[in-house]
Amino acid sequence: MSRLQWIFTTPPLPENHCNKIAFILRMTTGELLQSHRIASLPLANNGALLLTQKEEILGSLLWMKIDESTARILGFGVHPDLQGKGYGTQCWNQLIGEIKQQKLIRITLEVRESNSKAINFYRSKGLVPKGWIENYYSEERGVLMELSLNNENS
Repeated sequence: MSRLQWIFTTPPLPENHCNKIAFILRMTTGELLQSHRIASLPLANNGALLLTQKEEILGSLLWMKIDESTARILGFGVHPDLQGKGYGTQCWNQLIGEIKQQKLIRITLEVRESNSKAINFYRSKGLVPKGWIENYYSEERGVLMELSLNNENS
């Protein structure tokens, strides 16, 4: 069995990758993303991190630059069978290195308020809740979280 590894990818993403990413994000975050929407996201250079084993995608993190200093996480999920085994942390560490290399100093993201597992993961990486986003998700609020890399919490 070949080793699982996180690999940076720069857009455009092939359609088969978008389909697999959409599946992982639906399964892990509840987001009903379609592959054509993923393909049209304005991802940064190296804006997709994919957990791969051979041709299979078992995790993904998508991000974009929203200004000269801020990265925004658009979607992050690891296949449920692989959660709790350090793959999310590996991805996060690679992301932090890339974001620092691109001279960005802040990371923001939104997460469903009911997704306590994700909120706890992000808190463990130094992100702090900044407030609620009403009507962000159709059935519940979103939690806006942020990390300042100036504080070196990563």
